[in-house]
Amino acid sequence: MTEELTIDAVMSLRFELAEQIAIIQGRHKNEIAPLMETLNLAEQYIKEQMLAGNMQSFKSAGTGHQAYFTTKDSVTVGDWNQALAYIKENQAYHLLNQAVNKTSVKEFIEANKAPPPGVEYSSFRDLAWRRGKGS
Repeated sequence: MTEELTIDAVMSLRFELAEQIAIIQGRHKNEIAPLMETLNLAEQYIKEQMLAGNMQSFKSAGTGHQAYFTTKDSVTVGDWNQALAYIKENQAYHLLNQAVNKTSVKEFIEANKAPPPGVEYSSFRDLAWRRGKGS
């Protein structure tokens, strides 16, 4: 005999599954932790050896495995007022991303009943979860 399908039963099942998944993910994280530590040590060793040998890349003669340096860039704004003043004065708008602030647009819509010109806005309902105190 199968249990009748109800929203209460399925919601309880949902939280049981989420708990089982969290337990397995925790075990998985603990299981791979020593492997990740050894991997990081191996990578650090190779990096140090390549830096000491002034190598841009290294290819293993026996296996053909290869390691090489790449450049990764990071850009942050230290002084927004100064950066924005420069951008405006020099019409350097290409330095900006094409995005608007979601919170400000929502406030604009609340005040004006429509988004700012040129801005599209959409909203959707999503389902959120909170475990009851009884479980």
